[in-house]
Order: sequence, then structure tokens, then C-alpha cells
Amino acid sequence: MDWSKAKNILIIAFIVTNLLLVFYLGKDMYSGSDLQIISDKYLQDVKDHLEENNIRIKGSIPKEILSMPLLMVKYRHIDPEAAAKQFLGENYTRVREGRYTAEDKSLMVLGNKKLVYKNNTSEIIDYGIDEDEAEVLATQFLKEQNLYSSQLVMEQVYYGVVKEFDEVPLYKLVYHQTYKNRFLGESYINVYVNYRGVVGMEALLLTTEKTQQAKSKIITASDALLRKMSDIINDNQGEILITKIEVGYYFNPEEIQLADWENIASGTAFPSWRIILQNGKTYYVEALDN
Repeated sequence: MDWSKAKNILIIAFIVTNLLLVFYLGKDMYSGSDLQIISDKYLQDVKDHLEENNIRIKGSIPKEILSMPLLMVKYRHIDPEAAAKQFLGENYTRVREGRYTAEDKSLMVLGNKKLVYKNNTSEIIDYGIDEDEAEVLATQFLKEQNLYSSQLVMEQVYYGVVKEFDEVPLYKLVYHQTYKNRFLGESYINVYVNYRGVVGMEALLLTTEKTQQAKSKIITASDALLRKMSDIINDNQGEILITKIEVGYYFNPEEIQLADWENIASGTAFPSWRIILQNGKTYYVEALDN
């Protein structure tokens, strides 16, 4: 046997094996598959640490290792008079700038961005309305007002008393916008439904303009949880249950020093982790790996 030749064959085979391994790992990284950089033991250690501080997580902590671009957004501009006609009909009354009424209904348009609608009618639709019926009524209402789209996702439904509407419990349906199947905050529509139908709505929506070409590495979900742990503990009492952790985009002009959201038309939505608790409280953690 020619040992020198056999040795060279083994060396070549070893090099080829390593090249194939690098190729498949690289392929998984750039295709968006989970790359097992974060060990299961580390994730379990994070969960244990949170549970020691009375925070439980429903399901598992995401393992996503991603790079994401910044997203340029702007508020959807609302023409107050057109909105009044849309929500209240032809015979509305202009109370003052951005304030309109018509019979039992009212509409506020704040900063040409935010809609606040109320319907104080005494007409009863169904005393026994359930969650499914509430969703049907809310969807129908949003379609009638030209607010429903494929980028709008209903994420949460709450049932309880909201004093500004009634002493009787109602359903609050929370909708959020998405961008390429990821959440886009802070943009939302809240619809309030009870036995009188849709009795209220709040809407603040964004439109996307463009993304930056360069992508930035983002922090992991476990890092986001650890960074936000103190705030979550300070804001809540008793056992805390995290029901959802996901990455998306977040634009909040109120975090800009001296900023007033009513005077800001556009800006940058940063990659962010969103942490949602069972009680409905939501926390955002900027995800750029600075």
C-alpha cells in the first residue's frame, strides 16, 4: 500500500468534509434558519432565572439569530372633514377643529393622525353577544370605514368594564399592523363592542416607505428578556406570565427627547423585540446589537 498516497487522500477527504460543513451552516444562517449558537442549557438558565423572579414564559424562548434593516415609516395622514363624513355621514356638525358629532356619534381627529370614534346609541343588538360575534361586528365595521386590510392582524381580545363606555363589560379587540409578517408598532386599532354593537374605536396607523440596504445584527430574545426583566417586575404584582415574544419593528416618537407625536410626520422604525404579558401589558426592547 502506498501510505503517502493514502495519507493525501485522507487529508483531502477531511478538507472536503469541513468545507461541506461550513457550507451547510452558512446556508442555514443566511436562509433565516435557526443557527444553534444559543445552547438549550443557556435558554433554560434564562427561564430558571426569570422564574426565580416570579416570571413564567408560555412556550419556549425564540432562538432566532437575525440581521434586519431599519424601516422608514410615516403616519397615515387623515383629512378631518373626510373622516367625519366617512364615520358620521353627511349631516355631521363641526364642534371645533378636529371635533365632530352627529346624533349619538362623535369623532375626534388628533394631529391629522389619530382617530377616536364613539357611538352612544341606546339601540340594543344582542344582550348575549359572545367573542365570535364581537369579532364579526368589529371586522364589518372596519371594512365599512375602509380601515381593514391584509396587513391588519387581530392579536388580543379583552373582556371587562371600560368605564368611559359603560358599566357593563364589553369586548376590546386589539388589532396591529404588520410589515412582511412582522409586527409594526406603535400602530394599532382598538375596537370596543358590546350588546349595542361597536361603541368605540381608536386608530393610529403607519405607512411604510423604504428600508435601508444595510442590515444590522439584532440581540437575541433571551437578551431582550433579561434587559426588560426589572421593568416587568416593577410594573406588575404577583405571578407574571409572558404569553408572546416576537421580533418586528417599533416606531415611538415619544421616546425622542422633546418630541410630540402630534407634530411628527415620519421617522425610523427600529428592529425590536415585543414582550406581551397575559394581563395585556406590552413591552418593547430595541433589538440593535450596539
